[in-house]
Amino acid sequence: MVLNADDRLAIHEVISLHGHLCDASAYDRFDLVFTADLVVDVSDLGLAPVPHVGPSQERLDMYIGVAHSRGPGDTIALHVTNVLVVEDGAGARAWSKALALGRDGSVASYTYADRLVRTDVGWRIRHRKVSPRRVPGVGIEPLIV
Repeated sequence: MVLNADDRLAIHEVISLHGHLCDASAYDRFDLVFTADLVVDVSDLGLAPVPHVGPSQERLDMYIGVAHSRGPGDTIALHVTNVLVVEDGAGARAWSKALALGRDGSVASYTYADRLVRTDVGWRIRHRKVSPRRVPGVGIEPLIV
């Protein structure tokens, strides 16, 4: 698949929308960002992954349930930046940086590694790996084009 400028912009916007939805605690609208058969790997954060079993719609519903149970927590804002998008077979891969601003002024940095697919309703994230940025010079090395 060849990604054109419209595809790349749509992918950037889907990744950005996730942060806005989190800031608004609008987790029930995650279907605007993720596919129903979503897989989220948060093992690098020491958290249990969303189970990969059951009907695909249950995966997104479980992820929404986890987000609701965690609530807004102490995060004031989630910012996403440095988005890199590459073609990947019939879909796309994207890497981005996330900065979470805490109520106490703390800042946490993460890397998102996403696999996206084009659906009937636009681009959606099918797989996301979340990795914390805690050590300088260590991290995910995306495929640079």
